[in-house]
Amino acid sequence: MKFTRRLLNFALALVLVLGPLSVTASASGTILYGIGFVNASSLRLRSEPSTTASTLTMAPRNDCVVVISKTGEWYKVNYNLQIGYMHESYLKVLTKENAELGYGQISGSGVNLRSGPSTSYSVTARAGSGDKCYIIGMNNGWFKVIYGSSICYVRSDYVTLTEIPYENQASSNTPKFFRQGKSTGVAPSAAALEGNVSSGSSGSAVSITGSQILAEAKKYLGTPYVSGGASPSGFDCSGFTYYVLKQLGYSPYRTVADQYQHGTAVSKANLQAGDLVFFANTAGSGLSHVGIYAGNGQFIHAPNSRSTVSYSDLTSGYWAEHYYGARRIGS
Repeated sequence: MKFTRRLLNFALALVLVLGPLSVTASASGTILYGIGFVNASSLRLRSEPSTTASTLTMAPRNDCVVVISKTGEWYKVNYNLQIGYMHESYLKVLTKENAELGYGQISGSGVNLRSGPSTSYSVTARAGSGDKCYIIGMNNGWFKVIYGSSICYVRSDYVTLTEIPYENQASSNTPKFFRQGKSTGVAPSAAALEGNVSSGSSGSAVSITGSQILAEAKKYLGTPYVSGGASPSGFDCSGFTYYVLKQLGYSPYRTVADQYQHGTAVSKANLQAGDLVFFANTAGSGLSHVGIYAGNGQFIHAPNSRSTVSYSDLTSGYWAEHYYGARRIGS
């Protein structure tokens, strides 16, 4: 009886300790197996793992597939966004390979992107639900991606594929970095991907004005602060600026540090309404906060010290002391 009571007490203590460590991210799929390349002149994608199953489509030699799992002699695959089965005899499958799959979409809020393909690596960014990442490879169940200005890794069950792999014949796009696992000679980077970092994460250059940015920002005054939030149901600081710019057709990066790569630098003396204003990390070097300048020394932001999106004074106190710099997106 005493042993049973001690065991129950230990289990309760473990729940109390681990409970606060739970994350908000929620995986939407399964961890993927690997990358495959068609090793036949034409390979059938079948509806079931059987030679008698119906043919969904035909895949030409060297086309890329994303391997979901393996059962017996058959691989379950995602080929050009269609799920089916291919026989192992006609696929070259690797669990670690470079492959340009195009843009994927993050599933779940507060998803950690890491410097390497496991949870033992440091977190380099946190992505919100619906954020885009450009997939350039897979490593034992983790996608290698370009997110913002960084190359990092995200577990594959937190990403939904949205495009036909760029090297496949059915794609209207051309791979920039890899073909059949081999380099095209262009080193993967955000700048190389977009051609112009300041145009935004989808590479779409748009013309917007500072007054438009400010007008859009004002619509969300009073919206609650939510860690990892990037929608009118709740914002964190960079989620607020991210959402505002997206509503105007601009494709911004998601994190504070990456948003500092947008636009052009502006001195504090020349701030205009609609400029993004940035603040230094109080715990050390780097950036920790961003808002939108509103004129007359005021800016709009989503501070975690308050409950809602609101105005703050840029000319004195905490925000004046930690001011870092500004970037102009609008004209």
